[in-house]
Amino acid sequence: MAIPLRPLQSPLDKMTDYLRDAQLIHRATQERLAQKTTARQAQSKGGAGQPGAEHSALNRAVVVAAVGALEAFTEDLAITAQKHHPPAMPPRSEWYTVAGPNGMVQTPSPTNLRKLFWTFFRYDPMAVWDWQVRVSESETGGTNTWPSGIVRLAGTDAFKFLETMVKVRHGFAHQDKGQLKVHSPGIAGQTAGGKISIHAHHAINAVSVLLRYAVLTAAGLARDLGCTKTCCTRQFRWSTAMSGAGWEPHLVGTPAGVLVRKTWREPPTALQ
Repeated sequence: MAIPLRPLQSPLDKMTDYLRDAQLIHRATQERLAQKTTARQAQSKGGAGQPGAEHSALNRAVVVAAVGALEAFTEDLAITAQKHHPPAMPPRSEWYTVAGPNGMVQTPSPTNLRKLFWTFFRYDPMAVWDWQVRVSESETGGTNTWPSGIVRLAGTDAFKFLETMVKVRHGFAHQDKGQLKVHSPGIAGQTAGGKISIHAHHAINAVSVLLRYAVLTAAGLARDLGCTKTCCTRQFRWSTAMSGAGWEPHLVGTPAGVLVRKTWREPPTALQ
């Protein structure tokens, strides 16, 4: 008899759809950069050259799309968990709307994410947030803007990363200059003139962190709802759609990747 899946498998499966736009935009950006490099080489010019303004705009679009995926996944996870945890259904549901125009995470700041999960499940996901991001020297005290290292962010540092990512989305979506003061390694830089600068490594970090957020937050919620005790045979499952979406490289060597390898059914070879 087949082993049943965890009740919270569905939101993870649908994450391949939620994050698709961000990944497609990032892929298009990389293809344009490759074309530019090929053209420069054909002209006997060295290197890839300075990315144009269109690449910066595409990188920003990746971050904006990733924030949309953050909202969609979180709402889906909370609504799905409510169905399997009756105490999480409030008597005055109109006061605590998960999705829709008045949804609790319509602005998916980490503060609102934590409020949502605590309100319904008495679960604080920040305790499990733990991810590495690529950073440049300029983000850690130097001057070089090219990615040159990895920084691990957990707890309040992970909170700050998500907070900055949402501020970046808000600032660009609403052209709100008051929201453009940001500083968090790995997600945004700021020019001397005060403008936000989003580079290629910021875009890829946004995608990678969202996948790690999904894996870690869902697993933590499943644990707190008792799945590891009452449903110990129910494991999350890796799907061919996740492999098709290229999730493996984003998870290799990370706490989320280790969790997948140790606790999920059929983890991919790259994580074993």
